Amino acid sequence: MNRTITAIPELDNSLTFIMSLAQKQYRAICTQRLQQEFDITLEMVGAMKVLNHLGCIPQQQLADVLKRDRSVTKRLVDNCIKRGLIRAGKSDANRKARMLSLTDEGERVNLACTPLLKQVQAQFFEGVSEQEQRLLRGILEKLVREDVRTQ
Repeated sequence: MNRTITAIPELDNSLTFIMSLAQKQYRAICTQRLQQEFDITLEMVGAMKVLNHLGCIPQQQLADVLKRDRSVTKRLVDNCIKRGLIRAGKSDANRKARMLSLTDEGERVNLACTPLLKQVQAQFFEGVSEQEQRLLRGILEKLVREDVRTQ
């Protein structure tokens, strides 16, 4: 039996609506906590995680890994630079390429926000078993497309 969420049957029976609502609620919780603690967004965390893992990379590669439009990635990077989280430089091989890396502050914030995000995630999935989480992950991985970029 499906739970009534909106009292609108067409919405309550829509997998995409419920999936979108869950994602928006998770983002809202994360955004509130990240703003309070670090004055950053979830998107900034994603950029820092990529740079922490890959090191100094071209901005285009960051956009590709995050599956984001180039213009959106540029704004994200510019905001991270303003906050002192990311530094940008020129590539030796390609003068047009903007090379990105974490600053010391970016490394500090990246490490500091990890426990907070783990806590938020644990609370968000409190009523969902580990088996259900693995099943959900598998389903979502099937839905993610390589050829679609987001804003």
